[in-house]
Amino acid sequence: MAQTKVNKALQRFTSDSSVRRAFFVFTLTRVLVLAILLIGAQMSRVVTGDGPSLRDMSLSLGKIPVGRILRNTISVADINWYQGIASSGYEKIPFNADVSHNWAFFPLFPLLWRLAAYLTGEYPISGLLLSHIFFFFGLIFVHKAALAFGFDNRIADRGLFYLAVFPTSYFYSLPLTESLFLFLTACCLYSAKRGRWWTAGVIGGLASGTRVTGILLLPALAVLYWESYGGEWRSKQVWRSAVSRREVLSLLLVPVGLVSFMVYLYAITGNPLAFKDILTTWGRGTGIFAVTLLGYLRNPWLIAVPWDFRIVNFTGAALALVCGAWLLKWRQWTLAVYTLLCVTAALSSMVLQSQARYAMVLFPMFLVLGKAGERPRTDETIRTISIALFCLMTALFAAHFSMAMA
Repeated sequence: MAQTKVNKALQRFTSDSSVRRAFFVFTLTRVLVLAILLIGAQMSRVVTGDGPSLRDMSLSLGKIPVGRILRNTISVADINWYQGIASSGYEKIPFNADVSHNWAFFPLFPLLWRLAAYLTGEYPISGLLLSHIFFFFGLIFVHKAALAFGFDNRIADRGLFYLAVFPTSYFYSLPLTESLFLFLTACCLYSAKRGRWWTAGVIGGLASGTRVTGILLLPALAVLYWESYGGEWRSKQVWRSAVSRREVLSLLLVPVGLVSFMVYLYAITGNPLAFKDILTTWGRGTGIFAVTLLGYLRNPWLIAVPWDFRIVNFTGAALALVCGAWLLKWRQWTLAVYTLLCVTAALSSMVLQSQARYAMVLFPMFLVLGKAGERPRTDETIRTISIALFCLMTALFAAHFSMAMA
């Protein structure tokens, strides 16, 4: 009997159109990432003469030590911070901003990574597998959310593909927060749209424990709640009825992840805002979001600098702003509020670095692009540029260029 129920559940899961589309996009793009990482790590420069300009490439595909290559390739930049938290926890010392500390990194992903490593006895590959699992389910719920918010299957399909081949989407394959955050935010908004408010609240709380911008699901959910139950602004009776519903209390669960982290930081450092204040050691501050974009436009010919592929980061952030404006035009208030608040919050750090990473988890942006892709030429242009940059950026990461690691 139990076996029959399991078989039926698996049959329903595999026959779901969102699952099938997500599986295709996931398999295609993640195999491409894996291939580039493995081949890129096998390359080496060999001096063939007395002059430094005479060089060859030595490439061997025989007996590739996959595990060792992946461990060596991913042990860089923020991944080391997260693995350090997963294995050893946070630094328990009084707050100071003399040097960088791991308080800047939110706890849910390293906590799950620690659990996975406990089961496997190994960290790097466990983190990779964890991120791939979250990315697969993230793709499923992005597709489901697109349909729930009124987009048709073709737009959802194109948007899903554009998301998976976004120039910096190789980060979804790395043990970082991108995959988990995409999964949680898409699942949260999908659940709320389907009227499952308590589920949405719990998932929103997990999102705010994954990244600080998870707290911005609160205003987005409030807008969706008003759209669902508020009725006309002038109708006080309808408004009172909406406020009196128990579901409104579910919104209070969204800040739980962030607040819990702040309480913990206060206990170990004496500063509940240590996650924000320590960012000064990475050169991040607080200011007007538009200044960050204008800073690039003052010198647009400076394409890349160490730790910042400027043109990609600028384009990602600007694209998110434009797509957010289009969502407003279409009266997709919930998706617009979430997208615009997240991208402006990221840009308010006054640093262009990593903005493409922050933008790529804003899945509503890709639904707008999916709509734009209804024109064949636009679709071809988006696919060609995205795939080319996606492969380039992944190769640069495999070669450990700093501008592809932030």
